[in-house]
Amino acid sequence: MELKPISPATTRTQKGFTLIELMIAIAIIAFVVGIGIPKLGRSTGSQFKTVARKIIVLNKELHHYARLKNKTYRLVMDFGDETHGSTFYVESAAGSQLIVSQDENKNFSRKNNDGKKSTVFSMDQEVLKKPIKLPTGVKFEDVETETSINPIKEGKAYIHFFPQGLVQKTVIHLHGGDKFKWSLIANPLTAETTIRDEYVKLKDIQQ
Repeated sequence: MELKPISPATTRTQKGFTLIELMIAIAIIAFVVGIGIPKLGRSTGSQFKTVARKIIVLNKELHHYARLKNKTYRLVMDFGDETHGSTFYVESAAGSQLIVSQDENKNFSRKNNDGKKSTVFSMDQEVLKKPIKLPTGVKFEDVETETSINPIKEGKAYIHFFPQGLVQKTVIHLHGGDKFKWSLIANPLTAETTIRDEYVKLKDIQQ
């Protein structure tokens, strides 16, 4: 079988196609990376809105259940730690419960016969089946209530919903990076929760 020599023109053509293919591949990668970064931002924003929406709906449900069931409900916001991320869940106790200063970190506690502390509240799965974990990038910056002297930034914070139809005055500050910082403000009479896209202090909305 006779082999035909490859002409210089053919060689240049083959090399030319290889270079073009390489340039196309680089262009595709650059395009994908370029549209991927904004999508990450939108994803964080979407998760941020989802968390806020869940809390808003939950506030209304707890306000309704407190009156219907003659219980005191509380929305628990657990700041978590480096190992366990932030979560929120629901607890309840029979009847109307008294609120003491949350800064003492002893509220709603009593002693058993063995001297150990226990709480009159327990996990309530009727409204919320299990704790909801905040997505990556979304955090509780702090929570302000009428019984907290300073904003609560660690441990657990609570919003209380009473059988009389009242709600504890509270502002939840959500943080989702430099672009997302919201204040969720619970109305003490209706449990309607409004959103402000800025950090709003509780004392500034009590007037």
